[in-house]
Amino acid sequence: MKNTLKIFAVAVLCSTAFSSCHSDLDIPYDNALSVSNMWKDPSDLEQSVPGIYYRMRSYFSAAECNVFYLGETRVGDYMWGPSLESKVQDNFKIACRHNTLTPSNTIGWSGLYSAIDQANAVIKYAEQCHATQDRVDWAYAQAYFARAFCYFYAARIWGWVPVNLLPVESTNQEECYPRQKTPDEVYAQVENDILACEPIADKLGSEKYFGTKDAFNMLKAEYALWMYSTREGGSKYLDMAQEALNAIGISESKLLADYDKIFDRTNKKNGEIVFSVALSSSVTGGYQVYFCQPSNLIASAYRNNPVPISSTQWWSYSQNFVDELKASEAKGDSRVKTNLGYGPYSSAADKHEITWCNKLLGDMSKSPVVMDNDLIYYRYAYAVMLDAELKYYRKDYAGANRSLNMIAKRAYGKDNYYVSTSASDVLDNIVKEYFLEFPAEGMIWWALIRTGRIWSMEPNSEIPGQTFETLRAKNPNILLWPILQSSINKNSNLHQIAGWS
Repeated sequence: MKNTLKIFAVAVLCSTAFSSCHSDLDIPYDNALSVSNMWKDPSDLEQSVPGIYYRMRSYFSAAECNVFYLGETRVGDYMWGPSLESKVQDNFKIACRHNTLTPSNTIGWSGLYSAIDQANAVIKYAEQCHATQDRVDWAYAQAYFARAFCYFYAARIWGWVPVNLLPVESTNQEECYPRQKTPDEVYAQVENDILACEPIADKLGSEKYFGTKDAFNMLKAEYALWMYSTREGGSKYLDMAQEALNAIGISESKLLADYDKIFDRTNKKNGEIVFSVALSSSVTGGYQVYFCQPSNLIASAYRNNPVPISSTQWWSYSQNFVDELKASEAKGDSRVKTNLGYGPYSSAADKHEITWCNKLLGDMSKSPVVMDNDLIYYRYAYAVMLDAELKYYRKDYAGANRSLNMIAKRAYGKDNYYVSTSASDVLDNIVKEYFLEFPAEGMIWWALIRTGRIWSMEPNSEIPGQTFETLRAKNPNILLWPILQSSINKNSNLHQIAGWS
């Protein structure tokens, strides 16, 4: 762990000499130092590849640019609501709640493109480092995997985005002020990078803070199911997903017996984790801090025991979702104690119940909580759920149940928990299990889009009957995020996403 973070630090020092240009350019120009002083010997390669993941970590662990914000908050009031104690909420990220999501207060993409830029540099210069072919192949595989991962997020978030394939090394480059590509072109680039990585995927290694072969196949399967279900890609993508999931191996043995242990900060590289973001006591971050309660509102006896203490709680489950979790708990769902904390822990006179999310909370021995728990991108339960989806799309409903029951057995301690092979029941159960298995992990939004269930969701309970389907009539790109207006102001070649102008 210490060696990994040390390499990350060196890589960042080697790649930020020109970061002052960030104020002028939306995509940072910061590889010039690498061109003049790096790519001379094998150590440069060993430093630069971790730099890709350092930048990914910097982006995906930020307050408002992370897998939780990007992959879950816009589900809306069905799942998220104001905290029950402080009565506050980070509202604007919830789709159209109070109509506050605008190009001026959306998320930016600079950090994501910074990671892409570093991957581009590795792809361009890896051969020049006089490293062994084995290490060069490792570098290429990591760069192609990471670039595919980043562009897959970019395509799903904004749709129309630039596609840079060369590192930015001069202000005269087209990549400095790029134009957007169509979503089809962006997804095609994701696939090109997946195909480029595949022949050398065995070289990726086993370090879970980098790409691994299972992480690669997880990305490949997720991409393939997305292309089939949302882009009308056809059955070839079902075959692609099947190939990837077969390579991973869908098995109950890949799941930890105890759901809570997946998120244990003392065992961050446990057997269920496939790909995660490295954090530590000295390198902290993460959105989980927004699930914590302010100490002055919690009776002293309960601070960090069990109520996590930090600053104002900005995110809380909605009462609707709390009720759903409790109902599942009443059926024997052992996951709820990890996903939901609740009780009359308030210092207020009425002692009313408060709730919070228990997952990924970090070091509770400190007050405020130290957010040093790794952030998870992929774990094996997600591969099992993707397999259930794949079998549903292929109308193999009994097969979908077999995969679902791997997840359900750990949760409920029962074999064959799901038995109905009705198509509608199977889909209902897939969606239900995403909500119960993955809350606060950033998977639910994408699953709702893939399964088509997003359109019936109501993101704003204050407007009864307003679903994403009704919102689509006004904005055909309602599921995308608007591009940050300051990015367009810096680069006149960019245009706003239709519907968000």
